[in-house]
Amino acid sequence: MSETFTYLFQYLDREQINIDKDEFQFQIQSHPDYPSLVSIIDTLNFFDIDNGVISVGAAEIELLPDYFVAMLGKENEQPELYFVEKKGDLYNFTQNRKKTVVSRLELELRWKDIVLLVEKSEIENPKQIDKRKRLLGLSFFCAILFFLILAHFQISMQAKLFFIFPVIGILFSIAALKDLFGAKSELLDRFCNMTTSVSCTSVMQSNKWRIFEIINFSDLSIIFFCFQFLGLLTSFFINDSNSYFSIQKIILVCTMPLIMASLYYQKFVERKWCPICLIIIGIIILESQYIFFLLQPPFDLQIYPILVFGFILATIALLWFSAKKVLIEQRELKEFRIKGNRFMRNYKIFKNNLLASNKVENNDLQFEESLILGNPEASLKIILITSPFCSFCSEAHSMIEKILEKHSQKVCFDIRFNFNEKASTQKSKKIHQQLVSIFLKQGQEIFMNSLHDWFKTKDETKLNILESSILDDSKLNSILEKHFSWNQLNNINYTPAIIVNNHFFPTQYNRNDLMYFVSDLFEDEEFICDVKTINLIGART
Repeated sequence: MSETFTYLFQYLDREQINIDKDEFQFQIQSHPDYPSLVSIIDTLNFFDIDNGVISVGAAEIELLPDYFVAMLGKENEQPELYFVEKKGDLYNFTQNRKKTVVSRLELELRWKDIVLLVEKSEIENPKQIDKRKRLLGLSFFCAILFFLILAHFQISMQAKLFFIFPVIGILFSIAALKDLFGAKSELLDRFCNMTTSVSCTSVMQSNKWRIFEIINFSDLSIIFFCFQFLGLLTSFFINDSNSYFSIQKIILVCTMPLIMASLYYQKFVERKWCPICLIIIGIIILESQYIFFLLQPPFDLQIYPILVFGFILATIALLWFSAKKVLIEQRELKEFRIKGNRFMRNYKIFKNNLLASNKVENNDLQFEESLILGNPEASLKIILITSPFCSFCSEAHSMIEKILEKHSQKVCFDIRFNFNEKASTQKSKKIHQQLVSIFLKQGQEIFMNSLHDWFKTKDETKLNILESSILDDSKLNSILEKHFSWNQLNNINYTPAIIVNNHFFPTQYNRNDLMYFVSDLFEDEEFICDVKTINLIGART
């Protein structure tokens, strides 16, 4: 299975589904079955993207939409997922970075009967939209400020145009360190791996020369171009561009041995060419031509400008190596998180921890005393001990809402309050009574909405209660008392407490992790409720 997921992003783009690709990569790499089809499905579900994998025979291909993801294979090759697009009577898909066009017959020869389809949600994730807008807005604002600053200086246009070189150089230096910055680009990957004799990664990550263990061309390039950019801007402020370009002449001449060393290393040591390195070398050569033959500034060196530009260079180098250390630690931390999540989200490990946790032995609460959310006859029963005045319970109820949104017919949540009348205020008693009354007379949907609003506002006047629906206090108090007694009988003195088919949720896991295991739990026969419990729950519909 491919680990790039380019085909999936192409498909999502065609469906006009916007997704944070970096977050997608992180979530799917955290999946215990990465990079299988199961991990793709679960990650799409995580992003609330409706999707489904269906079995489609070769004779039914024409019934599929104009574009989809399908499992295709070839003789003596491992089947892979491809983004397939229908163009009239032909089909095209990308393979080995080349778009392949095949006929219906040729497609059937590769067909493996597995198709992945997605459907765009009517409501786009506002967080993704806001993130893109903020990034674009900030970039545009910075560009406008920079051009306004340049327009203020009474400097020749040729000198101002020199900014183009360090800006492009910085961009390609960042591209050279894309793994460190966490930047991903399909176009850049294609550019760096055009043929077997071309590879940016193998050249930049090579340490066949001992000097590369201390400093490499990538470090030098980003320091060099940042110094050029900030140095030129500073020279405009101090009105001494001649000194800047004089220093640049000396530096550019000194870079020639490094350029020759880089070319020698790529040609004879690594025996592979790095396109990004060659572009950076080309930029430096163009800078030399631009300064020596177009600008032709007078050679003018003074102590003060040398000290200023020397300070800028030393500061940039110090900041870069400090930032590089942080970026390396951040990358290692991300890799550790991915491995940790992959371990924690492994269902077999979770199941072992769940079975090893304490078990509830006294589960004799009657159905009419329970507040059931979801499907009362579901095989997976989860008890939640909660309190409307518990801040952590708000997160637990948000988790329940997300689970029920996707699996309302496959899971049963039994909500039980931990209310001690003797140690509670009159306000607390009233809130608990109101919530129980809402459930009994207005149903689970309004009950869930009322709880959601309560945790959001903590305003009791907004609890959705109909005057005609209020029950006798004696019945409400009886239900709350039964809940509390059951909690005490099972030594539950905290909220929220989660019990999965009579087993306490393992303390090693975050409560929100339950979302990752629900699908496996209701398919696991070891956690199916016994017939007596099912009949008890189903006694009232």
